[in-house]
Amino acid sequence: MHTHAAASSPPSPTTIAAATTLATLAGSAPPPGHGEHRDEDDHDDHGGGISITAADLHDYAAASALADAHMAEGDVAEQLQSVMDQLQSFPHNMATPFDPFEPVPSYQMPGIYMPAPHVYSGYMSSSDPSLEPPPTLQEAHLNIQDRTSFLPITSFFYLIAPERPTVPGLDLVQVPEAITRDDLQGDAYDYQGIDWAVRNITRSHIRSRRVEYEASKLPPALRAVRKGVSNAPNTDSFFQFKRNNTAHRAFFPHFQLRNVLAATSRNDVYYAAGQQVYRMDSEGRSQDSTIDLSKRLTMDGSITTIACTDDVLVAGAFDGEYAITDLSSTSGSPCTFGRTTDYTSDIKSRIVNHMHLFASRTTHQPQAVLCSNDFRLRILDCATDRFTHSFLYPAAVNCSATSPDGRMRVVVGDFQETLITNAETGQPFETLNSHTEDAFACAWADDGIHVATAAQDSTIVVWDARSWNQPLTSLKSELSVPRSLRFSPVGSGPRVLIAAEADDYINVINAQTFESKQAFDFFGPIGGITFTPDGQSLFIANGERRFGGIIELERTGWTGAASKWRDDEAANWDDLATDWDCDNQLANYNRAAAGDIERERRCLDLGGIVV
Repeated sequence: MHTHAAASSPPSPTTIAAATTLATLAGSAPPPGHGEHRDEDDHDDHGGGISITAADLHDYAAASALADAHMAEGDVAEQLQSVMDQLQSFPHNMATPFDPFEPVPSYQMPGIYMPAPHVYSGYMSSSDPSLEPPPTLQEAHLNIQDRTSFLPITSFFYLIAPERPTVPGLDLVQVPEAITRDDLQGDAYDYQGIDWAVRNITRSHIRSRRVEYEASKLPPALRAVRKGVSNAPNTDSFFQFKRNNTAHRAFFPHFQLRNVLAATSRNDVYYAAGQQVYRMDSEGRSQDSTIDLSKRLTMDGSITTIACTDDVLVAGAFDGEYAITDLSSTSGSPCTFGRTTDYTSDIKSRIVNHMHLFASRTTHQPQAVLCSNDFRLRILDCATDRFTHSFLYPAAVNCSATSPDGRMRVVVGDFQETLITNAETGQPFETLNSHTEDAFACAWADDGIHVATAAQDSTIVVWDARSWNQPLTSLKSELSVPRSLRFSPVGSGPRVLIAAEADDYINVINAQTFESKQAFDFFGPIGGITFTPDGQSLFIANGERRFGGIIELERTGWTGAASKWRDDEAANWDDLATDWDCDNQLANYNRAAAGDIERERRCLDLGGIVV
């Protein structure tokens, strides 16, 4: 991994509109700090501005507040249009800000300093880029910047907001604590609670413009790589939106590390936020601190990755710290804390980049695999809190995945090669060359055969463990860098590979054929993805400051596309299995969370049954 250097009662939108309008007409000189942003020949403050007293300003604002004390978001647009019409009667020169697509006239008057409203207050103008929600305490200490991240949706909407009629900015949206599938109303209310209809635009138009804008920022080398890789068509339907719990927000301290979400059931979803790991249920009704590293990390230290099984939750942090907690304990057993190295060692970076758990072949105790920025991969026995192995690699180790039988391990890092290693010795016995840049994600399917890797060249490569000569397929992401990979658990239905991109997109790839997929798009960076053990729910950590949350997608059914064969060929029944194995073999998998009866019931449509 690369390293780099409230107001308790906010004023109403109408009150702020009145105050802003009057302050603008009165004119005021900008403070010295803003001098470099004004035109030298602009002297509106000496040109006979209207004189308004403090009492006048107070009376005007109070009257406006009484008139529209309960103004809805739709009324804001109408009121704003009226205000803007009044402004047109005053002579001024309109400046045209940069727009990558087409010029959009500014709503501000050049040469007149307009103080920005408080970040928590609603105001009657399209969103301004400087008015994103304030950073969290953890973000305030963060000095690692992602130059490739997507523009926040509030600021992006500001760029393309229509000139007429003037529309309310996205900062006016009051996001509820939860959004369910029943709340959705198309463009009038989407997954993240945004009403696009009141803004005279459609969500699909916003998406197309956003794709065009972000694609224009791609480096030429990356465009060349993407041009030579196919993209699976978005034609499948494996999952559907269920719920967005916006009151819960995961935090990832490094833009290349997106694994701060894990789950043992729908009632036990864990996410990292700063120096703690919290537990919530799928309804978002609880928030319990499960791991607390606040007394063991520096002020700017944060948890970088988490992983869990039914009984164990582990977390890794920015300076090599880790924590283990027993989830099976009913008495609230304390966490076990440790470090990968001591402070005296001469190591530039100790970040724990990734962790995953696997069952030991000898002790049957959960083993944690820690991938670190100090070029090492370590095996930690969670029962004894002892490192049993430490393997050194050529550069930082960013991610790894162990085969279901515990014999092999795939390792990726700050090198272009994918290493297939002996899990017990750490020695590579296969070196795969399929990426042109460093890799940060990998996964091994429950069938023991399929292995996937993803890299910063925006490609996803799938291999067959029975033959490493060439990959099964290579796919490209929708637009951003794929940062997290997960295969669906055995016994969960049609096999899929989830590829979460750094921003906006979740790819649900058909792992039966790898020729099609289902793409979900949200607005915001993605901090992690996780399946429940039965594979019926997929949770997504959306880190958007204003519209983020923990999103749940649920399985839509067990019907899936099987492999195709020509009419003159006999059916290959092995190819017809849509799960990781045939139904009569699933009981042999210890990892299969659902039994035969439960799997049969999932095929039924019970929606029409009246009790």
